[in-house]
Amino acid sequence: MTKVAYQDNSNYTPKPKIDISALGITCAECGASINELPFEPTKRDDGTYGRLYCYECNKKRMQARGPRRGFGGPRGNFGGGNYGRRDQ
Repeated sequence: MTKVAYQDNSNYTPKPKIDISALGITCAECGASINELPFEPTKRDDGTYGRLYCYECNKKRMQARGPRRGFGGPRGNFGGGNYGRRDQ
């Protein structure tokens, strides 16, 4: 079974891994070689693939970030002020 950083016990099926070993990409955090990703990386205008992380470093980054939150503030106003709100 393929490792997935955050996997629950629902009917989630992990994305198939894409072999990128020929690209010679290394982890931006620890420098480890990255051979598989759950997506195909795209090149930027400068010819690089941006900051990519190995499984372990990505897992640490996600844990340090904390749980995901919804859009907007505690009332879900998407940062648009009170526009269109009638409960104020």
